[in-house]
Parts: sequence; C-alpha cells; structure tokens
Amino acid sequence: MNYETYFPEQRHLLPLTIFRRDRLLPVDATGSIEVARGDRVDLHTVVARGATLAPFTIIEAARVLRLRRPEQLEEQLQVQVGEPVQAGELLAGKAGRRRRGVLSPITGTVVHIGDGRIILQEEGENLIVEAGVNGHVVDLRRGRGALVEGIGAVLQGVWGNDRRATGTLRMEPSNGFEQVSREALDSPFHNAIVVTRRPLNMTSLQVIINQDLLGVIAPSIEPELIDAVRASPAAILLTEGFGSQRMSAILYTFLSNLEGRQATLDGVHPGILEARRPEVIVNVPLQSGEKPPAPRNDLILQVDMQVRVTRGNFAGNVGQIIGLPNTPIVLENGLRVHAAQIHLFTGETLYVPLENLEVFS
Repeated sequence: MNYETYFPEQRHLLPLTIFRRDRLLPVDATGSIEVARGDRVDLHTVVARGATLAPFTIIEAARVLRLRRPEQLEEQLQVQVGEPVQAGELLAGKAGRRRRGVLSPITGTVVHIGDGRIILQEEGENLIVEAGVNGHVVDLRRGRGALVEGIGAVLQGVWGNDRRATGTLRMEPSNGFEQVSREALDSPFHNAIVVTRRPLNMTSLQVIINQDLLGVIAPSIEPELIDAVRASPAAILLTEGFGSQRMSAILYTFLSNLEGRQATLDGVHPGILEARRPEVIVNVPLQSGEKPPAPRNDLILQVDMQVRVTRGNFAGNVGQIIGLPNTPIVLENGLRVHAAQIHLFTGETLYVPLENLEVFS
C-alpha cells in the first residue's frame, strides 16, 4: 500500500453542494409517509408520521381470579379487545377490599383476550419526521420516510448525541459560551444552534438547559461527560472528538461565514455498520445559473491537499500535504510506515502515517 492506493477518511466541509439525505422513522416504528415523489419540502415539512412499537404485558387473569376454567373469564370481563385502559383500571372481576379484581398495571390498549389471559400493549411514542432541509423528494422508503435532495453547505463532525434540531446558526458571545442569554424573545440566541470554539464542560451543559438552546456545535468534551451530553435535551455535535481540543480555525471560520442562516444539526450516533456521520446542513441561497458539485467520496491523497491529523500528539491539527514519499518512512518511535509530510498551520512540519490523516472534501 502507498498513497496512490490509499483512500483516506473523509469528512465533508462544503460551502455549497448537492446532497441527498434519508429522513426516516426508526426501524422499530410503524407509520405513514406524508409526501410523494417530486414534492417540494422545506425545513418543517412533515415527511412521515408514526409510533414506536410498544411492549406487551401478559396478565394471567383466570389464575388471579382463581377460576376453575379459563373460559369463565369471559363472564368477569370489564373491558373488550381494542379498548384503551389506564394504569390501575379494573380489567376483570370486581373491585373492593374483599373482592378479587384484575387491575391494569400499565396505560395502553387491550389487544387480546383468551385462554384465561388478557394481553395489553403499552402506548407507543408518537413520532414526526421533518425534512429538515429545503429541497425535493426523489424517492420514498416504504413505511418509513423519504429520500430528500437539497442544496446547501455541509459540515460533518466526529460525534453526536443522537438528537436533531433546526434553528438559526449563531456564534458564541465574544466573552464565552456561558454568557449566552435568552432573557428576551428577540435575543439572537432564541431558537438558535450555537457554535463555540471551547470544549464543553458541566457549566456549559447547564447553560444549554437553563437557556433552552436547540443545539450546540462544539469541538470536544471530556470522556466522563459523555452520559451527561447524551442526556442533554439539545442536539450536540463535536467537531474534534474527546478531550480538551479547541475547534480548528478552518472549521470556526467556515461556520462564522454562515452565521444567521437556518441550519439543521443532525447529531446522529450511528452504529458500527452505518455510514452516516453527525453533521450540520445550512441552507444557502443559490445564484441564478449556479450548479454546485456533488460531494466526492473517492479522493486519494495529493500534494497541496488540506488534511487533519486524527491521532497522536498533533491530533486535531490541520495542515497541508507537502510531500508523499513512495517508500515507507521510519518515524521517531521506530515504526516504518507509509506516511505523508505535513506542514501544519501552527508552523510545524512532520511525517504523519496515512492512517492518521483525514481529508476535508
């Protein structure tokens, strides 16, 4: 392997591009599609509605009532199949201190009665899937949603807390994220997705809750805060990863140039077999006659290409490739690897293993 046959990790950092994104109900939900092929959609167009599949509760009603035969349960029933019930509601028998009765342990629906049993299903969570972008529907996903095509700016991160938000993109106050305020409805941070260059900490997370922010784009968090970030009501995207890294200048400048525009932050936390990345898509107006390119996913390393170091002492730093040796390089630690010579924007020049590089595309 050398740089000519190596395909590096890629993250999109595109000021204007054509993109396609699935907008789907979760795999454990059932629902209906609310759009058709060719339909125009905007940020808040409902693409699909549904509900999560809820667990069942089996009640041995005949045994509780001490009936001799299961079929005797029919005479004791207080509910019918398909009827909604509340927790504590009488299902069969009679209520009273000295009378036997079967009470519902959950709020849900009676889905089956037979063989001396009553089966209930809990109420599922109602779900609504919005397009989250301006564009049009190019395909439908049966029972789950649609594939939407749009035009805009795209920045992909490295980690998200599995929440999504749509709002106005705002940069943090000059004196720090902790100074964000929503005391007035005309505050610039009302219904905003806030960008901060500093790592998030417990104080930051409390600000998110107190100020009811929709989303936050931050560089990093300490690993011990992962659970707290996952529990946050706001959508959170990390651009650098875990630790105390600050946001690179190139990413901060990219986002600064988009301040004030409507954005969708999708803090997806994908499984091992999923190709999705956490990202923010920003709606950017298209000039007449302008046709932006589609993202490229097959780049190879080249001299003058801008890259990001993903591992090692210089992780998070961005630089430019100035050399691509055809033969392996011996690093300071003694390892002999295929590497690229990188000039970091901080001034250092070093060799970095190809596996430790990421390309913005």
